[in-house]
Amino acid sequence: MRPESLKLFAKLMENGYITREQSPAYYEYYNDPEIASELAIMEQELDFTLYKTNGRLYLLPDPSNELFSQDNNDFRRSVGNEKLEELYLLNYMAIFLLHELYGGKGNTLQTRYYIKESDFLSEFTKHCEQVRSEGESLKNASAQYSIDFLHLADNWLAKRGDESNSVDTKHGCFMKIIRKFRDEELLYDADGVWKPTVKLNDLMPYYLSQTRITEIHSILEGGKPDASDP
Repeated sequence: MRPESLKLFAKLMENGYITREQSPAYYEYYNDPEIASELAIMEQELDFTLYKTNGRLYLLPDPSNELFSQDNNDFRRSVGNEKLEELYLLNYMAIFLLHELYGGKGNTLQTRYYIKESDFLSEFTKHCEQVRSEGESLKNASAQYSIDFLHLADNWLAKRGDESNSVDTKHGCFMKIIRKFRDEELLYDADGVWKPTVKLNDLMPYYLSQTRITEIHSILEGGKPDASDP
């Protein structure tokens, strides 16, 4: 194996991606057919995918990758070692937040360009109130996705509305998700609102295939299929 292949792999492991602007020599390595071929073998053997966008190269762990991918314990540590029921709620909030930003299709995947805390809290509360009002109709969805939608909704609606950073408040839960996204270079603070980074805009088309979009719509709508989907 050529040393350049190992150098590029090590560089990608440092931060998960490289840019043509900041690491031009490493970026050019991938344009070498021999290096690209050797990295393709590594992809298969180590369960990751190299994803190239305009000026960036990402190393993305496959779902089967037990070494690089995150599990519930990793997520729990990154948001403050919360109890399992809070962990499920924070995961659900993260899906809802991404859906608010990227709820479209095809070339119009991104539907919003920033998230404001007050808007998110209001919209997620309305969503949970709707979940609560639908009651019995969500039992099939809960079984299908192994998610207790009613319990998640009740958990959120019971939280206080003050500005404490505690997980017992809506603000505290929102900030836990925001800090996780910020630390992973997915969102940044833009004068009081949170905007997607280049990294998040690059990766969402990769992760949100049409099948995944349909499933997320179904999860957030309580298991009801989107009438616009085939």
